[in-house]
Amino acid sequence: MNHTPFQIDPTDAGGNGVFFVTADDLPPLAESARKAGLALARLSLHGCHDKRELLDRLAVALRLPEDFGRNWDALADSLRDLAWLDAPGYLLQFEHADDLQDADEEEFSTLLDILDEAAASWSDEDVPFFAFLALPADAFAEEDDDATPAAAAGPAAQPLVFHLDRDHVELNQLLKLMGLCDSGGAGKAMVASGAVAVNGRQELRKTCKIHAGDRVEVDGVVIQVRAAG
Repeated sequence: MNHTPFQIDPTDAGGNGVFFVTADDLPPLAESARKAGLALARLSLHGCHDKRELLDRLAVALRLPEDFGRNWDALADSLRDLAWLDAPGYLLQFEHADDLQDADEEEFSTLLDILDEAAASWSDEDVPFFAFLALPADAFAEEDDDATPAAAAGPAAQPLVFHLDRDHVELNQLLKLMGLCDSGGAGKAMVASGAVAVNGRQELRKTCKIHAGDRVEVDGVVIQVRAAG
């Protein structure tokens, strides 16, 4: 994964999403949240190895109601409410996210999905919602100083072709269908890392709708989307 510095406007709900960062990114992101008056929830996933531990820590960090059900559905419902935090928006920070990722990839992917759904739901209401998960610096590939960004590169290898038989396909699902990742959750992680470009522009929306005629680039691989038939 390539680590891309995040230039976010914490008041812009149009930029809502779930992003991978390094631990060094967390303090300035927290400061930007405070200046914007957003509710800031910080939790460490150090030594967190399963869903039960994760939900316990989230309950504390988000001050979830006492009757919080401690299951995925209850978390999804709570993240789409958050009225008790009394703020114009929300920013969540997860330190040592790799501990849960390494211990249980499936649960980690489910967490990403729920956070992503919450971000999209709040975006529909024009309310900022950001989640940042910190990974070790070595999880992000170092870029070659002389390398040309994929979005600016000239003609490369023969592009892969995806024949689209519907109106659109979500970006994370396209990456899975093309065999570039093992699951939709892994596809979301790839997009969140900043490694994917759509039509020459970096794309951080994991469920971005891809239509016929679009061009997707990731780690030197080009996917040309064409209408089926």
